[in-house]
Amino acid sequence: MGKRKTNTETDATAVSIAASTEENFPRGGASALTPLEHREISNKVAKDLFASKAETEEPTIEGEEPVKKKRKPSKKKAPVKAVEAPKKSDNVYIEQLNFKKLTVGTSFLGCISHINELDLFVSLPHQLVGVVAITEISDALTAIVEKVANEDEDEDMEDGSETSLPNLAELFYVGQWVRCKVSAIQTGENKQKKVVELSLKPSVVNKDIAKVDVTPGVTLGATIKSVEDHGYILDLGIKELTGFLPLKESKSYIEKYNRDQELTVGQYVECAIEKVNGRTANVTIDRTKLDHAVVEDPFSRISSVLPGQLVTGLIDAVQYNGLSVKMQGLYTTTIDQSHIPAHMNIEKDFKLGQNLTFRTLFTMLNTDEKRIAGSLLPHVLELDVPAVAEDKKSDKFVADVFPAGTFLDNVKVARVSPTGVWVTLEGINGVCGHVHVSRLSDEHIAAVSGTSGKFKIGTTHRARVLSYNPVDAVLVLTLQPSVLAEKFLRISDIEVGSMVECEVERLIPAGIIVKVSKSISGLVPTVHMADVKLTRPEFKFKVGKKIQCRVLKTDLMKQKVFLTLKKSLLNSEYPIFKDIREIKVDDVSHGVIIAIKNNGCVVSYYNNLAAFAPGNEMTETRIANLGEVFNIGQTVKTTVLRVDPDENKMLVSFINSKKKAEKKALDKAKLDAKHEAKNDALAPGKTVKAIIKNVKKTHITLILPNEMEGRVHASEIYNTFDDIKNTKRPLGRFKPKAEIDVKILGVRNTKLNTYLPITGKTKQHVDCSLRLDSTEDDSAREIRNIKAGEEFIGFITDVHPAYVRLSVGSHTVGTMQKQLASSDPNVCNNLTKHFVSGQAIRVAALAVDANKNTIEFMNADDSSLPRITDIGALQVGQVMNAVIKRINKTSGLLVSITSNIVGKAYLTDLADTYTEDPTAPFTEGQVVRIAILNVIKERSQVDVSLRPSRIFPGIESNEIKAFADVKRGQVYEGYVTNIAPNGVFVKLNHSIVARVKIANLSDSFVKEWKSIYKEGQLVKAKVIYIDHDLHRLEASLKKSVIEGTAPEKKSKKEQAVESDDSDEEMPEVDDSDEEMAEASDSDAELKQDSGSEDEEEEEEEDETPAPALKVDNFDWTGINNRVDSSDEEEESDDEDEEKTKGKKQKKEVEDKTAELSTTAPQTASDFERVLIGSPNSSYLWINYMAYQLQLSEISKARDIGERALKTISFREEQEKMNVWVALLNLENNFGTEETLEEVFKRALVYCDPLKVYLQLVKIYERSDKLDKAEALWEEMTKKFGQSPEVWTGFGLYYLQHQQGDKSRELLQKSLKVLPKHEHAQTAVKFAQLEFKHGEPELGRTILEGIMSNSPKRLDLWNIYLDMEIKAGDYEMARRLFERVASMKFSSKKMKFLFKKWIQFEKAHGTEDDVQRVKEKTLAYVESMS
Repeated sequence: MGKRKTNTETDATAVSIAASTEENFPRGGASALTPLEHREISNKVAKDLFASKAETEEPTIEGEEPVKKKRKPSKKKAPVKAVEAPKKSDNVYIEQLNFKKLTVGTSFLGCISHINELDLFVSLPHQLVGVVAITEISDALTAIVEKVANEDEDEDMEDGSETSLPNLAELFYVGQWVRCKVSAIQTGENKQKKVVELSLKPSVVNKDIAKVDVTPGVTLGATIKSVEDHGYILDLGIKELTGFLPLKESKSYIEKYNRDQELTVGQYVECAIEKVNGRTANVTIDRTKLDHAVVEDPFSRISSVLPGQLVTGLIDAVQYNGLSVKMQGLYTTTIDQSHIPAHMNIEKDFKLGQNLTFRTLFTMLNTDEKRIAGSLLPHVLELDVPAVAEDKKSDKFVADVFPAGTFLDNVKVARVSPTGVWVTLEGINGVCGHVHVSRLSDEHIAAVSGTSGKFKIGTTHRARVLSYNPVDAVLVLTLQPSVLAEKFLRISDIEVGSMVECEVERLIPAGIIVKVSKSISGLVPTVHMADVKLTRPEFKFKVGKKIQCRVLKTDLMKQKVFLTLKKSLLNSEYPIFKDIREIKVDDVSHGVIIAIKNNGCVVSYYNNLAAFAPGNEMTETRIANLGEVFNIGQTVKTTVLRVDPDENKMLVSFINSKKKAEKKALDKAKLDAKHEAKNDALAPGKTVKAIIKNVKKTHITLILPNEMEGRVHASEIYNTFDDIKNTKRPLGRFKPKAEIDVKILGVRNTKLNTYLPITGKTKQHVDCSLRLDSTEDDSAREIRNIKAGEEFIGFITDVHPAYVRLSVGSHTVGTMQKQLASSDPNVCNNLTKHFVSGQAIRVAALAVDANKNTIEFMNADDSSLPRITDIGALQVGQVMNAVIKRINKTSGLLVSITSNIVGKAYLTDLADTYTEDPTAPFTEGQVVRIAILNVIKERSQVDVSLRPSRIFPGIESNEIKAFADVKRGQVYEGYVTNIAPNGVFVKLNHSIVARVKIANLSDSFVKEWKSIYKEGQLVKAKVIYIDHDLHRLEASLKKSVIEGTAPEKKSKKEQAVESDDSDEEMPEVDDSDEEMAEASDSDAELKQDSGSEDEEEEEEEDETPAPALKVDNFDWTGINNRVDSSDEEEESDDEDEEKTKGKKQKKEVEDKTAELSTTAPQTASDFERVLIGSPNSSYLWINYMAYQLQLSEISKARDIGERALKTISFREEQEKMNVWVALLNLENNFGTEETLEEVFKRALVYCDPLKVYLQLVKIYERSDKLDKAEALWEEMTKKFGQSPEVWTGFGLYYLQHQQGDKSRELLQKSLKVLPKHEHAQTAVKFAQLEFKHGEPELGRTILEGIMSNSPKRLDLWNIYLDMEIKAGDYEMARRLFERVASMKFSSKKMKFLFKKWIQFEKAHGTEDDVQRVKEKTLAYVESMS
């Protein structure tokens, strides 16, 4: 019993060391102990806390004296073992950290050593290094990174609105001190790659510090939360505490460390607490104050001790490898020799009981043996850089002053340890060096002595720098002669293009691995082994052979070196290309072909530099396949033609293009001189004499002075159309050999649509004009300047059966479609008869596409032709020409009005009289007259008619022009437009369709009824039902209905099959014409629903099939109650088998009434029979309603609901309530607002009003009528304000629809209205809703407020605990258990609490956690006894 009590007390101190008695018994009497006794007890507790449990439970950690005895199962010997263990050693273990000892949760004081784009490298104590990802700095930066990632996934993001990643180089600087915590430890598969992942987030690093321990002098890492007028709000990561940084306290930091830039949201800063006032702590980031801020008040608990705190303590142990200090007289802290200045003698310069000021370095508090380490190094105490020369601090980072590879001639051994030696640097006190024992010599050294041998204290050596750790202020050195002799220690030391001697290490498929230095290997790619391809390279390059290589490129990120062995590159007399900014045009160098393309090749140089050589610059003669002449890996001599450093592009040549260009320029100069005199006479704008050489249909060819050839287009002859006397032959008046005056226009550049200078070097056609006095520029008739609607004089160049090609300028050509040539279809259908080449015609432009270089014209001489420039110019009733583009015998014609506008003519609009094949008179390509029926510009849909009554006024027809013209009982002709699984649809005109159910297709029974009709078939249909609101028609194709004769009597089997067919769902009607799938809204919107009877008058439901009505979880569809279709098929198969038998057997009449008690009703008669036996069953009544809805009989379903209300006994209130809910569902889905309101008001009279309101609001929510639902909730809070159920239900509604703020306002309103005794339960309910659907932190806030008023309500504490456990925050739940267990309850309640706690730890904790709770339980029992 004594041992258990001791363990319990020790565990309790882990939570709180100071004043633990007061926390556990807050209402007890005053303490009888003196302050001195308090201090002694606290010291004893701390000693027990830091005493190694490994002496009795676990093996000792590295560096301690091992325990020889292991734990034995005998319980009697265990106490003896615990007493003897401390006598083994009086030495204090000095913490020496390494990677193996690291644990997640260890906190460090670190220093930033490198800044990348997406992470930070942080140097840690004892030469460790960690990585901080950009998402582990602050919540604000994490949000920005996530936003950028989401924008990258969004392909439609507009330019200019993108968010950029934070620039870490602007938020941090190399050498900046930070507080961090280990978040993960990664070890590679080969255990070589070890990564320590860190976090800077204050919510992670500072989460364990208590608010009471945040006192003046404490330093913390924080992030900027917001920028205010007078300062910055900081996130300290401490619950209920926010930091405020005044502007004056940030000025010096901004000027010196932040490049005069204001602090930004999410930026990390180190701060010192100046004053704490309630929930706000005033802080400073002024380095002069921060560096000297000392923590005066002792920490109340060990978890509040963070790294980076400047504290005082007393030395309680001095050893050769460090010190043990009692921090603040409470917590044992160790200072390793690496963090004591190297020039100090530890055992002489430090005494027991001496008072020290040191800075905490790291804390490891999440392990059984809690460790705190400190530092006495001056730069750590000042949080600054160490002095490097004459006690002066360098402006540069020490790693830049002493980069890797630097030689240090005189380093003196100052301290020796088993792991290596510590050395001092000549003239430098702030930085020391450390040489690991493995790097003292190339040979193995078993042990190092400080008093004798080569490395005794005081000896000097020549060393080389390997790396630098800014936290330890130590240079990692080596004394190995082999490393000192190395030329290259880092890849960055190797210069690209330099010659290096390497040693062959091994051959691999990719090339040769060579050893550049002892620690650096390189690769010679296969193509760089030699100038020719080697078939057996292993014979030439044997392992260990020394070879001379040239460095091609280095990759510092991947730490790779690439070299070449090509003699052509090793012995090249030309300078190497390795920096594009140093290369100039005409520079020459050797390169290697790395890729051959159809139009050239890619040449590679040094340092990843590449250039492109065009095919015509690779050889003098043209080669079809460059791969036949050149090879990949071939060395070529190149000359730079063009270089663009900004674009990183370069163009090179294999041939001597410089001389070639000079020769070309000389020839050009001679040719220009030859034609200079000739060109002066033919300058553009001059008028010259010319002789007609030939007269074509649309132009005249001329002979100009100097024997050059000219050309005059017909458009350059006449100014107006009236000037043309003979429109059929406008150039007939010109004769060959006649002399005429012409004006020179120039030589046309067809690509740029401009005139070129006349050179005479090659054969050129000079454009001329006969309009000598005209000032009009020919550019007005160019395609780029032509606009739709403008008129021109056109000259026909070619006549095709489908179109006419014509030109309106010397270089502007367009087409005139046949339907636009005339308003007379006969003329359009025979263009070659009415138009000839060369004919002049007045035309107007309808559509111009400069990108495709096309113009569409129409005949402007025909005033009957409307000018349709776009679909918006079309008007209903307009008559015009169109050409038939496609014929579909089942749907109609597709016609082209212009090249960009297409119309659809349905079968019903091809003639005034319906025929079996209405498309027979038409052929594709035929021009017809059409009338516009309907235009939908948004969908580019045009409906047209070819009916003569529409085109020619005065002709009468029986066409149905509007829905109002349709009369019930009238017989109409139409065409079958769709055959669906459950019926046939008949098109009466282009927009009116009648539905014919299966039951109304034929008088006689036909099993395969789909074969009766086919799409496009002409039928007669009688309208039997009209829905004027929804514009729906129901028709019949029965001959007896249409002619009024008596139908033949159906057999029972026919009726059964017909009934089964009618119960099937009817799918959506689709237009059969794929090209005009969007042509008719009516067709696309028609939805078919099932019907079950042959009545002529039926009511229609909504467009979509009837959705399921719901009464809580009740199934309204009726599908689950139907007989499986497979059973029906089996029955049908059995009947077929019976028919095939030769015997004629009479079928036995079966009484199936008894089966209704075991199977669900399948027909209306089944339901009626079952309801006779159970008239009060709302389940049956609602199923009956659902059955009718499946048959699209909404009115019948409504009537059945009314029957149910009258039939069910008044005593069955719940059954009646179910039916009322069903009716509300029905009216909500299929009725109107008026019918729903009428049912709702009636239900309020007969049922509990609150229940009816709650059911209706649920119906609104399920059908996504959120506005109505919210309005109804508001009404309920006014009518039923005394009901907590209404307020909590309304709050849940807000939370489920992302309106948490309104839910929290609702809680405050409810507390003003509800009775006082309901407040606690209502608030608890709102807190539970926050945990489940909102923000758990707000739920905690509500519950904390409740518990402060009702601390003795264990039922409420139980709810609080359950919410924390469900939320998954087990650490928070554990702390809450501790809190509740410290309160005073009855023994029965405490038993319940501890039992629940143990169950929680068993489910979510460890065995140690379970044992700890059991010990607390036992301690409570003992205290009660």
